[in-house]
Amino acid sequence: MSRPVTRFSETFRASPALKATIAGLGALQALVVLVVVVANQFFNVGATLSFAASGHAERLRTFIAWQIIGGMFGLGVNLTFAGLVRYWSLSFANVTGIGLAFVSAQVFAAYMVLHEPFAWPEWLGTGLVFAGVILIAVGHR
Repeated sequence: MSRPVTRFSETFRASPALKATIAGLGALQALVVLVVVVANQFFNVGATLSFAASGHAERLRTFIAWQIIGGMFGLGVNLTFAGLVRYWSLSFANVTGIGLAFVSAQVFAAYMVLHEPFAWPEWLGTGLVFAGVILIAVGHR
């Protein structure tokens, strides 16, 4: 099933376009969107970890290698973000793709992988950012 072609100006309507898009999503398309969101966050965390590793490299060769790996993850971020924009408005894709990237990087990259210590203010701040992302996403419905 192909999507109808829309004009560029119609793509960036905020609420009405988003409602129509979500209403038009079938179960399979909704699953595809969920997979794209998860993949986007995976690539964001991978890029964050790779660039952090490059910052700790002691040799130029290692630094460049981690930069290249981070760039490949970055390509994944860009491709999955384009997938989000295909199904949602740009503003909603920004909230899910970019807004959640901060939370994913804090929880998965910094805390779970790099085992950085987190005090309660950091957990509170991360939770508030996540709540803000959710509120913005709900506001676009």
